[in-house]
Amino acid sequence: MKINIFYRHYNSVDDRFNGQGKHSTIFNDESTGESTKVPIRPKWFNYEDCFRNLLDTIKGKDVELHLIMDGDVEEGFMKNYKDHFTLHTIKAGSDQTSFNKTWEIAKSLETKDDELFYFLENDYLHVSHWVDNIVDVFEINPGLMHYVSLYDHKDKYILASYKDLVSRVVIFKNQHWRSTPSTCGSFIVGKSLLKEDYDIQTSFKGDHEKFLHLNNIRDRAVLSPIPSLSTHCMSNLEAPIINWETINDKTKI
Repeated sequence: MKINIFYRHYNSVDDRFNGQGKHSTIFNDESTGESTKVPIRPKWFNYEDCFRNLLDTIKGKDVELHLIMDGDVEEGFMKNYKDHFTLHTIKAGSDQTSFNKTWEIAKSLETKDDELFYFLENDYLHVSHWVDNIVDVFEINPGLMHYVSLYDHKDKYILASYKDLVSRVVIFKNQHWRSTPSTCGSFIVGKSLLKEDYDIQTSFKGDHEKFLHLNNIRDRAVLSPIPSLSTHCMSNLEAPIINWETINDKTKI
């Protein structure tokens, strides 16, 4: 089962940025009521490391990588990896426009009915076995009409707004999965949803509101893994249990 990855990147990103200095935010811990100023990114974070980690984890797998480049690929580190992806250059200027153009590119490709589509932002790390575990989900559930996230979002465990959240937990071969109300802008879908949900996916700006709407009007669910298969590299929101700094440091490519 082939996975098509659509990796969104843009030139304004400083690939050396590690979240220090002025790039900070206020983190509100709803469980304690305390607020602290924290870096947006973990100290070990680097955009190029995220991309190299992805290349490591898809090596030898049935995966096709598409780089959706908002700008000139020659102006940043991506110019060193052009043998690893199919390049699609866009002019977006905003996250929503970039996402919409990416969805249109994915929808326009000639693909088989059982192929998968992974919309991926440029600030995620992955564990080594994510491809196999994702294929398991869709092989066990052919024609799955739901969304699959690789990210066990930490907010579901720490925010007071989720204290009454009830999830259904299932197991497919080597991975537990839970139902979750929403996810971020990185997720996997089958080909049928690529067409059927185009209207909603390209018209809503907020990820959380979009997935709630999809659930309300089309009964779409979101599945996320326990433990996580990836993490969004945001301080205090890294997926729990896994030492992501160690995974980042093991990147070889």
